Amino acid sequence: MRILLIASRYPLPSWRGNQVRTIEWLEALDGHQRLLLCPRPALSASGTVPCETQFFKRSHVARGRGLVRALTTGRPLQEGLYDTPAARRAVAETSARWKPDIVVIQMVRCAWALEALTDSIPSCRVVFDAIDSMTLHFARAADAAAPPLRSALRGEAARCRRLEKELVGAAHMTTAVSRRDLEALGTLPGCGRVVPVAGREIPGTVAPTEGSVVLLSGNLGYRPTVRGALWFAREIWPELRRRVPGVRWVLVGARPGAAVRRLGSLPGIEVHADVPDLAPYFAAARVAVAPMSTGSGVPMKVLEAMAAGLPVVADPWAAAGLEEPTAVAAAGPAREWVTRLEQICTDAEAARQLARAGHDLWRRVYHPDRVAERIREAVEAAAEGTS
Repeated sequence: MRILLIASRYPLPSWRGNQVRTIEWLEALDGHQRLLLCPRPALSASGTVPCETQFFKRSHVARGRGLVRALTTGRPLQEGLYDTPAARRAVAETSARWKPDIVVIQMVRCAWALEALTDSIPSCRVVFDAIDSMTLHFARAADAAAPPLRSALRGEAARCRRLEKELVGAAHMTTAVSRRDLEALGTLPGCGRVVPVAGREIPGTVAPTEGSVVLLSGNLGYRPTVRGALWFAREIWPELRRRVPGVRWVLVGARPGAAVRRLGSLPGIEVHADVPDLAPYFAAARVAVAPMSTGSGVPMKVLEAMAAGLPVVADPWAAAGLEEPTAVAAAGPAREWVTRLEQICTDAEAARQLARAGHDLWRRVYHPDRVAERIREAVEAAAEGTS
């Protein structure tokens, strides 16, 4: 088959979950002809995408106009940032020339592509890979936001809800990384599938190490991660240091903002930005944490920690996206976090048991081979018109 994948970002370097997702789909479908259509990256990127790639421009002026158009038409601002005349032309011209059998539209940000496709190849079969539900993302953010911002976030959630329903209704198959997100999208029976994002296998331990290093990894510029890290520093870290002498908290990953970087000045905390290799940090860690109470989908930091054989302590909201949430230790109030982390840092057997549960789930559900199988099954079902 000829498969056109339309994404909102060039996938390299893969700092964000949606970029990881794009690479996973392209690699899983390597038995087909693939073409990636996405915005031109602002900077030259290292690495090679495993297929032909075509870019379109996305200027600041065009983005501004897209936002204004979204505001005046009731479309999500998320979509407006990417809905430009150049992008629509690229979709229409590429699809008319290349004549794909399947078009994969990733995220509600690229919903505008559906109209361009309908004009150029109305008979093409469409897969809407929502990844996660932006309706759920913004609704959850609104619940946690201060009153001045709450109304704006709820408005964006409502706009996303309308557009996600439109995409789900038009697509021949809808996929999302978790059952929770798929239900929020409102897919009809047989028209939606859970296709997880894979946990990348970063070389490291397959059992908790000695010592007391707490690890927070991943995209440190992601708003739910920033919010969770600041909460952890304020509510958990002082008491954990009192109970576990010598404990260290290491934050490592891409794009940390000023607020996260400042945490590195606090006692016992280290911040490592944009490191080329995460493996040494996973190998040195005793436990990984995911203190995010907002966001949607399944946090990559959780999956990568499970892949490395680390026990994970997570906010119940972050854990709920997993197919088996009990594979991590869920902690809500601050006292639960401190108790869980103290136990893992001081009880080697408890740490090993939790690590085994997470690693087993990763092997059965989130291993790249298992995820690739689900991707291929979803695309084949869309092509054949089967559920």
